[in-house]
Amino acid sequence: MAERTEGSWASTAHRPRLTADLGRTAAAAVLVGAAYYLGARLGLSLSLVERNVTPLWPPSGIALAAFLILGRRMWPGVALAALAVNLPISTGPVPALLTALGNTLAPLVASIVLERIGFRRQLDRLRDALAIVFLGALASMTISATIGATTLMASKGTRGLAGAWAVWWTGDAMGVLAVAPFLLCIPLFWELEPWPVARWLEAGIILVLTIVLVSWTTRTDVQLLFLVLPLLGWASWRLQLRGAAPAALTASLIATWSATRDLGPFEGKSLLEKMLTLQAFNATVALTSFFLAALVTERIGFARALMAAAADLEVRVKDRTAELEATTDRLRRETDQRQETQQQLTREEARTRREHQIAETLQRSLLPNRMPEIPGLVVAARYVPATADLHVGGDWYDVIQLRAGLIGLVIGDVAGHGLQAAAAMTQLRMAVRAYAIHDPSPVTVMSRLHELARELPMAEMVTLLYVLYDPDTGTVRIANAGHPPALLIDDGSTQYLDGGLAPPLGVLAHWDYAEATHRLPPGATLLLYTDGLVEKRTLSIQDGLDRLLAEAQGSEWADLDALCDHLLSTLAETGKVADDIALIALRPLALAGTPLSLDVPAEARMLFQVRHALRRWLRESGVNARDAGEIAIACGEACSNVVRHAYGASPGDMHVEARLVDGSVELTVRDEGQWRRPADRGGGLGLTLIHGLSDSVDIDSDPEGTTIYMRRHVAVGDEK
Repeated sequence: MAERTEGSWASTAHRPRLTADLGRTAAAAVLVGAAYYLGARLGLSLSLVERNVTPLWPPSGIALAAFLILGRRMWPGVALAALAVNLPISTGPVPALLTALGNTLAPLVASIVLERIGFRRQLDRLRDALAIVFLGALASMTISATIGATTLMASKGTRGLAGAWAVWWTGDAMGVLAVAPFLLCIPLFWELEPWPVARWLEAGIILVLTIVLVSWTTRTDVQLLFLVLPLLGWASWRLQLRGAAPAALTASLIATWSATRDLGPFEGKSLLEKMLTLQAFNATVALTSFFLAALVTERIGFARALMAAAADLEVRVKDRTAELEATTDRLRRETDQRQETQQQLTREEARTRREHQIAETLQRSLLPNRMPEIPGLVVAARYVPATADLHVGGDWYDVIQLRAGLIGLVIGDVAGHGLQAAAAMTQLRMAVRAYAIHDPSPVTVMSRLHELARELPMAEMVTLLYVLYDPDTGTVRIANAGHPPALLIDDGSTQYLDGGLAPPLGVLAHWDYAEATHRLPPGATLLLYTDGLVEKRTLSIQDGLDRLLAEAQGSEWADLDALCDHLLSTLAETGKVADDIALIALRPLALAGTPLSLDVPAEARMLFQVRHALRRWLRESGVNARDAGEIAIACGEACSNVVRHAYGASPGDMHVEARLVDGSVELTVRDEGQWRRPADRGGGLGLTLIHGLSDSVDIDSDPEGTTIYMRRHVAVGDEK
């Protein structure tokens, strides 16, 4: 009885999940059916024989893509939609039912065959392109053509079965070739690496040129449809399937529409001539696009695999060489030790000192030699090494400039001293940068560092504090792995930022890390430090934290460097320092109400920082969002011209100033270089865009450099 009751409970527990799965499947089937029906209406508008035989039948491609992406359980939605489409145009329910059966069965068989041969819907191999052409389109669509054409001829009692079958078959096949790859490429936009803005712009240009060129060639009597093939080749070579599929579908739709309207090269042609011309064009478009896209994608994959194999071989050669060198060195040391003990002791002492120097040099080289210049932020840092003999510790810090203007601050402490601690510090520092660039979330970064720390050959633990600062929201997100807490100094008051605390990295087998969010208003200071600042031989760490809190609370320093020096002079031990001390301070500045002044290197990597700082200044100054966006574009074009033309291959700086005067933004971009002549540098669209987005533009060039003055009236506050 008990067993039945437990089984009943288990069955009851699974019912909500089963109901939810059925609901999602039904919703997906409804959406697929709706797409099928809309595609059918489009296809019927292009019919050439009767009302239901068309040279391009998009529902075939829609059904096949649905079966390949969502599974064959979508067949009820396809079948019902096909029946709904055929009922109004058939002589009765039986012909409509038979036609719908053929329309459902053909793509279903195609999906089964493709899955059996290992077809990949990404179409990233030449064999996949061949499979969808010959098996998915040409072979499988004979099922729907045979059932549909036979039913049509039998129900209406007319002749011409061969012609109707040919039109039906080519229509379904062309629907698969034109529509299915387009739908299969849609998931690739979030499955593969996202396109940058330039790639989206290139795709848009290709699509517009395709529309214009095909539309023009179908309006003239001259046979010029082949002119679209170079555009499709461009899309396949540069963008692969994600660019080739939309362009091919667009070209086929326009050409088919023109054929049904007797336009251009199709004017005055017989049905056979129209079909030959149209389907030859559609087939050429499809084969050219998808074969070339698959071939390019496959070659790219081969190239990446070859590069990875070469890199792996190089690493293995280096490792083997290092092993051989280490073995040779060990044998030599053993031989020298047997022969000359005193000389061995001397060499050992020299080796130990050299190891210390290497570790110290390594540690110093990995710490930032100067803080990055970040518009709207002030950053200061200090590092004091331990003065005990041969004590090279694992304290370190870093400032990471991330996408979207985010700033990552990290400070860590690898317990222990010597080369091993310095080497572990090196790996962790590089790992933090790599992880933060990929995903800056504190929880993600800390979780990945935890897994790395467990794999490092260290007997000591690692503490680390990671902070993600968002200048747009004025918030910091903190994750803390056993490190002393961050200190917030705001208007003379101080507090430790709690939350997001976890054990040191690598101590436990698994830990679910969390993060805490705090406000960091303009003018406030965020202080990160290692335990060497607050922990002394004669002082507990809690007493040291209390001392730091009291010392920071009683100090009001406008200069962060002076604040760091003051804390070190009052809290650090005099004489010998038993442990390393690392200290880093961050302070956001209020931009509104004052002019914006930026001095940055004239390098492409700084363009985003300049635009982000300018947008923030405009937003905080109350400038209308549209005006702010266009001003940022004009400034970006001016700065881009400085990067490209002012210094050539030599380093240099650019200076950007912005001020709000009488309802207008005055923007100045200045350099100390010499621009190339217009005939040599090419381009010119940037200056045109700057003029178009500004009320006035003045450019002054002299031997001392070039200055671009821009002025634009803006809407401030509630002004429209």
